[in-house]
Amino acid sequence: MQNEPKQTVARVLTLSLGATTAMWVFSYIAILFSGKTGGEILFVLGALCLPVASRHAKTLREGVWIGVISAVLNVLLVGSIVGGKAPTEMIADGIIWVTGLFVVSIILGVVGASLHSRLKDHTHNIDWHFGFLVVASTLVFLMLVTGGLVTGMEAGLAVPDWPNSYGHNMLLYPLAEMVSPENEGVFFEHAHRLTGMLIGLTSLIMVVCVWKWSTSTYARTLAILIFIFVCMQGLLGGLRVTGTLTLSQDREILSPNLWIGVVHGVVGQLIFAGFVWLTVMMSTGWKNAKQSTNKKDKFWVVLLVIAMVLQLVLGALYRHMISDVDLASKATHVLYTHIAIAILVLVCASVIGLRLLGRANPILKKCGMVILVLVGLQLLLGGGALITILLRGNTEVPLIELLVTTAHQANGALLLGASFATFAWVQRMMSKYD
Repeated sequence: MQNEPKQTVARVLTLSLGATTAMWVFSYIAILFSGKTGGEILFVLGALCLPVASRHAKTLREGVWIGVISAVLNVLLVGSIVGGKAPTEMIADGIIWVTGLFVVSIILGVVGASLHSRLKDHTHNIDWHFGFLVVASTLVFLMLVTGGLVTGMEAGLAVPDWPNSYGHNMLLYPLAEMVSPENEGVFFEHAHRLTGMLIGLTSLIMVVCVWKWSTSTYARTLAILIFIFVCMQGLLGGLRVTGTLTLSQDREILSPNLWIGVVHGVVGQLIFAGFVWLTVMMSTGWKNAKQSTNKKDKFWVVLLVIAMVLQLVLGALYRHMISDVDLASKATHVLYTHIAIAILVLVCASVIGLRLLGRANPILKKCGMVILVLVGLQLLLGGGALITILLRGNTEVPLIELLVTTAHQANGALLLGASFATFAWVQRMMSKYD
């Protein structure tokens, strides 16, 4: 276990980011049920995430810091509440909302921390450095899910400009306009942008933390590369909408670029894989890993990673091409290739999964089991996605197709992450390096 001061910082960061991520998920779903009882309940549940998380704080001071950090992250949402008003009114309302946010967050953090000694705590053996990377990876995965919804709903161009949103500063785009029935798809696209900002901030914190918590050159370099790719991803997302660097929202001037959208989709999943890889390197078992694999294991896992990246590219191509009138007819060839590579993925995943299940090392056994489960589920979801697409009777995307295709993409991201994690462990257990 690392020394306590470092664990204290890691614990506070993990709990605050975990609570905030859960709050954003509840709020995201609640807005979809806006005006209904279910939506109000979800908002309450979202607020309760903070005391539930801070219950694992060791002191009231930690509870305060968990509330403060969560409030800082949630400030990204305050602009949507006060935006769209006169500047003086926005400032006045903003001060009230931000002050209230910090006060309530600190109170909830302290309340949760005060329950630490009264309730049984199972987190005393947690390596919070590893925990922070797990939570950060989860946040990136949720971003992929929301991105899949945007692509599946063909709402990627719902907001015509970038970095502004309909002329508003992105952080000040009014929530009322975001959820207006006249602005179909805007909520999904704009929420995706806000989540991207949260990930950008999280990745910056991650770089600082990894450099303080780890002396590994590999871990530090990977952290920096991830941050660079996150910055590139934000730029790619904007250029996908506008086609060029401009603040204009005139659709006649803008030239949305489908191919940048494909790259954007691919890079997003590679960022997730990078987070997973870094999480593995920050785990407690990484330093004490013993030689348990051979060159054949490495061969099959490398082949699986290559096949998964190919599948990722083909999947992104198909999802973007199928929504384009001019390219939809050509997307069939991409789909057939995607199906062919899926067979290669199935073979590689089955071989490496079964090989690792036969290893005595418990970590490798878990990797093998996870890969086998995910590839089986991916096969079922892929078949379901194909059926729903073929059964679509009109240009409007039915709910069942949206859900199945998004689940297929999300599970594919998990399989990609598992493949990279397995590669990291196999490589680590063949030759040790720091």
